[in-house]
Amino acid sequence: MMEKKIFTQIRNEWRSNFFLALELLVVFVVLWYIVDWCCTTARVYFAPMGFDTEHCYNLTVNRLTPNSALYDPNLTIEDDMDALLEIAERLRHRPGVEAVAISQNCIPYGDGSNGIEVFVDTVSVHTMHRLAQSDYLRLFRIQGVAVQDADGRTVRTTSSDSLAAVLKPGTMILSRNAVAKYESLGMPDATALLGRQLPLWNPDSDNRLRVTGIAEPTRWNHFETADQWGGPFIATDFPREVMMEFENTAYLQLSLRVSPDADHGFMDALMADADRLYRVGNTYLLDIQPFSQLRYVNELENVNEVKTQLCILGFLLLNIFLGVIGTFWFRTQHRRKEVALRMAMGSTRRGIFVRLIAEGLLLLTLAAVPAAIIALNIGVAELVDVTQLPFDASRFFLALVLSWLLMAVMIVVGVWYPARRAMKIQPAEALHDE
Repeated sequence: MMEKKIFTQIRNEWRSNFFLALELLVVFVVLWYIVDWCCTTARVYFAPMGFDTEHCYNLTVNRLTPNSALYDPNLTIEDDMDALLEIAERLRHRPGVEAVAISQNCIPYGDGSNGIEVFVDTVSVHTMHRLAQSDYLRLFRIQGVAVQDADGRTVRTTSSDSLAAVLKPGTMILSRNAVAKYESLGMPDATALLGRQLPLWNPDSDNRLRVTGIAEPTRWNHFETADQWGGPFIATDFPREVMMEFENTAYLQLSLRVSPDADHGFMDALMADADRLYRVGNTYLLDIQPFSQLRYVNELENVNEVKTQLCILGFLLLNIFLGVIGTFWFRTQHRRKEVALRMAMGSTRRGIFVRLIAEGLLLLTLAAVPAAIIALNIGVAELVDVTQLPFDASRFFLALVLSWLLMAVMIVVGVWYPARRAMKIQPAEALHDE
């Protein structure tokens, strides 16, 4: 019954309501665009990273110069690599250390990466190359999907230990989405490749590795998706003979994880023992950094960019709030006579308040219909950011619902206070003022 009366009133006041609905339509579309950007950014930022760097450290290893009194000129590059392996082994036996791994240009939040090319049915698949010792998977807790056991059976598992157990010379681990973007393969999930022998760099190459494990994809940072660079990857083992090919320990990374109980004061204690325990030949431990610091450096530019965009959008959103609230505030104040008449005719304050709110929300809903059509076309035309997340129904409706709720809050605020003040005035006084 009330809905019918409100519709009738809106129709009778169509001229003023038309311009109000037009304002709501424009504001709704702008707000939807802002909300869509915020939701997309938040969804990307809070998505699973595919790894865990809490309680993890990156160690910098250096080589003594000829000017050092401890320098041994007879030691070769091969000796330096053996020294690095020895330091890693000593770290493994340090109390509180859970895992130690040597890798090459593939640590989380690192400043570089390597690509690798593997062929699947003559299709060239290019992904990030994680060249690392098997403990790398345990250290960063890379989540598994499936592995191939000794009998050639596919075993579903999420354990990083299971992945590490099957990463050996002659094998590789693929991320689940490693081949997803290659439509000709028709493999959204790389699990079907378990057990396959895949050639590297050339389809006719004799350098073939067997797929023994499938892992969940990782991410480059909190502002990149698992489908962007760094997400799809191929992991291969990093034996001593491959390390020798790099000819310099500076090109390798040494990482470790400690138990939560041993993390407090770990860096200071480790560096205090560095000269005594972690210098082998001409190779020595120079520095240690928590991965939280690497993350800060890696993401600093992205963080600053998002902060700038949030400031701009926040200012725009504030103006939208003030504009909508002000419109309904002004509109409600100029209906004091109507409020007074309804109170004089026996309407309750609650009933009047509900009516005013319902009228505003109905106008919002009517304006939201064409606004939704406009927003949908904006999304379909890819005038929103689709580089990270596709524009789909869930994304569209999420922003649509949140936009409606935000505008509903604005309308309630714009109506509530002036209506509350109007209802405190005696009807005779309000009518006299008019």
